Amino acid sequence: MTDIMWDSEIYEKAADAKTLASSAAIPSIADPRRLRNTLGNFATGVVVLTYQADDSYYGVTVNSFTSVSLDPPLVLVSMQRTSRALAYLLERPFAVNVLGDNQLDTALHFAGKPQSRPIEWVGDDVAPRINGSLAYFQCTPWAGYDGGDHALVLGRVLSYGQQDDTRPLLFYRGQWSALAQEAEDDTKDGTQSEGSRQ
Repeated sequence: MTDIMWDSEIYEKAADAKTLASSAAIPSIADPRRLRNTLGNFATGVVVLTYQADDSYYGVTVNSFTSVSLDPPLVLVSMQRTSRALAYLLERPFAVNVLGDNQLDTALHFAGKPQSRPIEWVGDDVAPRINGSLAYFQCTPWAGYDGGDHALVLGRVLSYGQQDDTRPLLFYRGQWSALAQEAEDDTKDGTQSEGSRQ
């Protein structure tokens, strides 16, 4: 896989650009459902945020999660202001559990649709996490910010881990999804896929 320099900046002059009138280029944002549907074109991973309150473990499924900084190590989650979990995430350690494509039942469970299969927890001094997740980040609250009808929670990563043999659970256009299987370099008849020729 080619390393991508995400922080590199390239500036190019826009030459011979065609400019559209606003009415032709930009739909009205007066319809929140249409805006939400349009935002749904950005495929995301699925995470469950987990934390401990009293003697119980809790979790909430979200798909708004991103890395922010490596120094210090920070991640960000966006939570609805009406979420009961928000107050806990702002004041105590939590774990971000990145779900694999075999954990749809876990995503549904913590999205308010309880499943019959019990959750396998990993107890920890920092924050409880879900066993078998694709990756996890255990965090302490770093800062909280106003995000309109959401709140933005920054967490400082204290520990993390991953499984290399698991593929991610995705959310796209309001549907659960998964990555397509990667094509093998060599097929059974000895030919190579188009992208693997050198």
